[in-house]
Amino acid sequence: MKCGQCNDALCVFSTLSEPDLVSYNGLIAGLVENEQPGKGFEVYREMCRQGLLPDRLTFVGVWGTCSTPEDLRRGMALHCQTIKLNLDSTPFTGNVIITMYSKYAMIEEAEKAFRLIKEKDVISWNTIIATCCHCDDHEKGLSIFKEMANGDSLLLDDFTYASALASCAWLASMRLGKQIHAHLIRAKLDRDVGLDNALLNMYAKCGCIGNADTVFSQMDCHNIISWNSIIAGFGNHGHGSKALELFHQMKDIGLEPDSVTFVAVLVACNHAGLVDEGQMYFNSMDEIYGIAPEIEHLSCLIDMLGRAGRLKEAEEYMEKFLFRQDPIVLGSILSACRLRGDVLIGERLARNLLKLQPVSTSPYVLLSNMYASDGMWNCVAKARKMLNASGLKKEPGHSLIEVKGTVEKFTIGDFSHSRIEEIVHALKTLSCERDEVLN
Repeated sequence: MKCGQCNDALCVFSTLSEPDLVSYNGLIAGLVENEQPGKGFEVYREMCRQGLLPDRLTFVGVWGTCSTPEDLRRGMALHCQTIKLNLDSTPFTGNVIITMYSKYAMIEEAEKAFRLIKEKDVISWNTIIATCCHCDDHEKGLSIFKEMANGDSLLLDDFTYASALASCAWLASMRLGKQIHAHLIRAKLDRDVGLDNALLNMYAKCGCIGNADTVFSQMDCHNIISWNSIIAGFGNHGHGSKALELFHQMKDIGLEPDSVTFVAVLVACNHAGLVDEGQMYFNSMDEIYGIAPEIEHLSCLIDMLGRAGRLKEAEEYMEKFLFRQDPIVLGSILSACRLRGDVLIGERLARNLLKLQPVSTSPYVLLSNMYASDGMWNCVAKARKMLNASGLKKEPGHSLIEVKGTVEKFTIGDFSHSRIEEIVHALKTLSCERDEVLN
């Protein structure tokens, strides 16, 4: 099995007069590792028919057969079986159960499995925190991280910190991110490049590009992720020239750019208005580096050309590629039409986008905004009427703010906040003070 010779392994297995649990476990795990999950599950069923009780190693192997959405029911059935055999409360099995539910973004079930583990190890904690990140519930991830950090019996490792920093980056939680960094400095841990990259990314996404640059400069070694993160950081902050300078430094040390590098470079050119440079880098992807442009690259280029008023060139690039009818690409050029007030092209693109995204509010909103920018209020009303007739609801906007380490979310039209009365009173006070100043 280790050599990938599944047929030979099955032949050897068939010669065993009385295969035991170890034999079955080896066969199941080997088939899963060699990308034959269907056969692996069949072997598991045969083992059960022979009257052998599965152990924790069996379940670790057979859970590898649950890889598609259709396999969720199977995974839950296996979970039930571990409960019957009293194996779900051990870290070895519990950690795999958490991972299984993570694949299907079932965070509540994953947390239940985590809470049932009696003696949680560092892998249990890391797995549930990573699951929260994977499911975009970053507040819960940081809450579990704090719970873990407050415990006395466990040492946090690089994976723990990296997951927590990823959540800080997503929530722009500078306060906690700095606390984690301070702890790392005090603990004098030998940080690996992955943890340094997480720190760099956190500072860049929290708006502290100076701190991100300092972390990058102090790193003992850099990999492609390090360079991509710092280039993207400077690019997103409008420092296009610095981002391109770093790109050339990366090439000078012999590191080849990848697809993500070019996304960062194109974003940098877009934010800095370096349209000709961005076009040149886009063309060089395939010509020089053999990297085929993807939707993200084309969207960046089209948005860049559109902002510069070069809509005809943007359309020409769109027609060259197979994903020219992709909603993201069409949305990018439609946004550019709104910005430049080109109603003729915009209406044509909006019709195509409505065919591709009949259950999305985006085409209606973009079309309405484009008409509004051109003062065509009758058309704005028609677009809004079309949206209402479709029965679709635009997702309300929201803002996030961190107050004393706690992230608060405010959504348009939602007045359910526990301190809403104080908030309204403060707004009225500010409004009165503003009126007094103006008078």
